[in-house]
Amino acid sequence: MTARGFPTPWLVVEKVESFCIEDADGAAVAWTYFSDEAEKREATGLMTREEALRIARAIAMIPEMRTIIRSIQDGLTESDQLTD
Repeated sequence: MTARGFPTPWLVVEKVESFCIEDADGAAVAWTYFSDEAEKREATGLMTREEALRIARAIAMIPEMRTIIRSIQDGLTESDQLTD
């Protein structure tokens, strides 16, 4: 089975009562849903627009964060090798 990739950058695209996180090819990676109506949020458990946007932005940063973490890990590995 071939692994599927999601090319960067990932973008947050606002839709009707949702945000879609799309990869560079426009494929949906994730969705966050919200409602502007307090009663609907209470009944369904949906987020506010601001909450959904904050989470969507965090998801869109995942590829960048993975790159940063790898760089830090590589740097730590190199420093460990220097002290051996």
